[in-house]
Amino acid sequence: MYQYDEADFLAAVEAGTVPDTRLARVVWENWKRFPDCILLTQVGQFYESYFEPAVQLSRVLGIKLTSKTYKDRRSFPFAGFPTHQRDKYLKLLVQDMGYTVVLVEEDKERLALPNKADKDIPRKVARIVTPGTLVDESWLGGNESRYLLAITLDTSPTAPEAVEAVPLHLAYADVSTGDFFIKETTAAQIEDEMARIAPREVVLDSSLRAAWAAGTTSGSAAVDSLLSLLRVLGVHVSFADPMREEQASAQSGSNLEREVIALLRHHLQYALRDSMPAMPEHANEFNRESSSSQMQIDAATLHALEIRHALRPGGLVAAGPTTPMSLSGSPLSRTVTDSGHRLLKRTLSAPSTSLTLINSRLSLVAAFVDREPLRTDLRDALRGMGDIMRIIQRFRANRGDASDVWDVARWIRSVERLVKRIQLAVELEPRSRKKRKDGDQVEGRDRLIELIDDFAPLTELAATIEKAIDETRIPSVQVPDEGGEEASGTPEDVAVAPTKTSRSRFSPELSDLHRRLMRHSAAHQKMELDMSETYNAPTLMLVRNIVHGFVVSVRKKTEYGLLERSGLVHTVGETRSAGKKYAYTEWSKLGAKIDKARQELEVEKARALTQLRALVVEQASAIQHNAELVDEIDLSAGFAQAAVDLNYKRPVLHDGTDIAIVNGRHPSVEAGLRSSARMFTPNSTTMDAKSHMHIITGPNQGGKSTLLRQTAVIAILAQAGSFVPADHAEIGVVDRVFSRIGARDDLFRDRSTFMLEMVETAAILKQATPRSLILMDEIGRGTTLDAGMSIAYATLDYILRHIGCRTLFATHYHELAGMLEADGRVRDGVRFFCTDVDEMDGAFSYSYRLQPGVNYDSHAIKAAQLAGMPASFLATAQSTLDELQPKLPAQ
Repeated sequence: MYQYDEADFLAAVEAGTVPDTRLARVVWENWKRFPDCILLTQVGQFYESYFEPAVQLSRVLGIKLTSKTYKDRRSFPFAGFPTHQRDKYLKLLVQDMGYTVVLVEEDKERLALPNKADKDIPRKVARIVTPGTLVDESWLGGNESRYLLAITLDTSPTAPEAVEAVPLHLAYADVSTGDFFIKETTAAQIEDEMARIAPREVVLDSSLRAAWAAGTTSGSAAVDSLLSLLRVLGVHVSFADPMREEQASAQSGSNLEREVIALLRHHLQYALRDSMPAMPEHANEFNRESSSSQMQIDAATLHALEIRHALRPGGLVAAGPTTPMSLSGSPLSRTVTDSGHRLLKRTLSAPSTSLTLINSRLSLVAAFVDREPLRTDLRDALRGMGDIMRIIQRFRANRGDASDVWDVARWIRSVERLVKRIQLAVELEPRSRKKRKDGDQVEGRDRLIELIDDFAPLTELAATIEKAIDETRIPSVQVPDEGGEEASGTPEDVAVAPTKTSRSRFSPELSDLHRRLMRHSAAHQKMELDMSETYNAPTLMLVRNIVHGFVVSVRKKTEYGLLERSGLVHTVGETRSAGKKYAYTEWSKLGAKIDKARQELEVEKARALTQLRALVVEQASAIQHNAELVDEIDLSAGFAQAAVDLNYKRPVLHDGTDIAIVNGRHPSVEAGLRSSARMFTPNSTTMDAKSHMHIITGPNQGGKSTLLRQTAVIAILAQAGSFVPADHAEIGVVDRVFSRIGARDDLFRDRSTFMLEMVETAAILKQATPRSLILMDEIGRGTTLDAGMSIAYATLDYILRHIGCRTLFATHYHELAGMLEADGRVRDGVRFFCTDVDEMDGAFSYSYRLQPGVNYDSHAIKAAQLAGMPASFLATAQSTLDELQPKLPAQ
């Protein structure tokens, strides 16, 4: 960390880099302390940038670059913008461009003199804004999580062949909502974890800074692998000192866990400073995640199945108002709160593997499916509820005003109404209500009772807030002030909008101050009225003037006479447009009393607000617990609404490995077809011990990839606790979903399309278990026919011999049918299915219907015809195929 050196500064002055002023010293020191950051220094109502940083700020924001001339007549670059535009430019700099911004602000608490000159104003680094440390900026997307991820690992030398097994510890948090998680993983899994968490920023130990900056090797293959991955992903990387509690040559897992928590905490303290909210101190206070309790979906599968983002043609992530639909978007997304949508995304990215948890949510969804009036009422009520945990985080950071406190009470009352509505639904239906025909394991009524019994009581907190905060319009009691030319003589006239303030009865001190201020205010109004009548001056007002202080203002010349002859006043100012200003001792004394009472009242209100925020924070755990239940209601009611609207059915989950899906559909593809008045062709999938590997052949564009995806999507939805797009579904819990679908490359890591396919296939074969679900599409393409077919066969053979898991394998290598036979019969567990085209009178269409067998014709030329290839091209292709194609066995 740079330490200010006067000699360095004076040398810069001598070199003409900076001027010799107090403000320049502050800017210089922070410029050297944070050389890679955007530096913004508050000067009054502006954030300003000077010298070389001003040139950079002007360039990246596209704002005007000007210059500032100092006493020695030298000019230096200068740029800036008003403080009220801070959020606008922070969004551009931090969220859109990925910069780190240092905010140097005036330290109001240390101001000893009036705010008149730069040299008089102490300044401090108030905050360092990074993509992962945003708290309550107005432009934050409410339904998006913004995770800051800290990673630690053993940095001792590691052989390349042992890298995949190296343990890594993760601690990640969304500071804006107070969500904190920890997890242990391995180097082999870190890319998948990065895809699931989708962090906005990654924090590493500061000891790795040099290797990151230089792009050189660190001496540890595991560290080099991690740094290489972060470069490829393009994530914002920061460094922090974890302030190790223990220094040991051999670090244990527990040490690494403590270290990663300390790393996260230190970076948050470094960035947020005085705005740092409270965070868990120990590992047992974090939400601990375990790979065994969640379905693991690797990075390639999250991408291929479009869990979070829909893909444009070519594999690009879609963006904009007319994007295709991802799984977490429409048609499944029926949540109506921001926090509910965040839960939806987390759930779909890592569904549960616990039958108890899955069935608990399914029962709640079923309860809402069966109770349309209740579902509708709850969803309507949820729409008006705020994002309570973001408010709590503001309080934990010593922010938030009376409106925020009032919103807490409103939220509590809204929760109470939700609970009462569910209670009413339960009380009005008979205990003997029939169970659903598809066999709920927990009756809906019992699940609803269980839900409402779980809410923590917060009525007393809401009542305390309601007693303390007055949401009604409070008339201002400030003396009218209009920049020197005041236009109102009554406090009511300057109350321009409803405000929320502390009620006078919140404390004896507030009551006393309210009474005192109202007495002074009444005296002010009486004095003004008496003087107006006594001196026949209707335009007379008792006001505060910026220049002259408390004065008597009279606007019309015809009203000056009596007042001036009274001898009580003397003229202190006169303008043609605003009349005369007079000093009046009695008004000056009363005005001073009003100002003093008002200031004391504001101090007491601030103290009362601090007390109220503290009361709320004391109940933060109970509020968070209830907020999680509200999110569960939102998610489950949304799943129920989708089930009703889209004819989804409740799945049956079990601890076996069989799958039985009857007439399954792909939700996003079906919705897209429906929007153009077309029908989706459903297909069934049955997998058991005798049929756990399905080899699927068929024409190009025949729906093979959609079938693969829809099977995985139905399993994901089922374990997320949603009803599924099928007539019936029984699914053995899946521990991992893997996919190798689509053709793309990875130029950043020097991987061609074929090499990337091999890397991903290798990862699948190493990590899959007997409970996994594997989707593979066109394995072996991109090389010669014989080599590709050999790779495809070896892949299938390895899965059959060493894993034995549920596998859907789409291919054009129909020769695999013969290769998978042994002694004249198909190997155990293997079944063949295909799609085809329907031809009639020279025309054809894709049937998309799956049927047993092998299709020996890819109908590629028909796909080329649909693509609009020239007739001569089609003729040449057909004649060439006729010459090359060997005689095939009958289908």
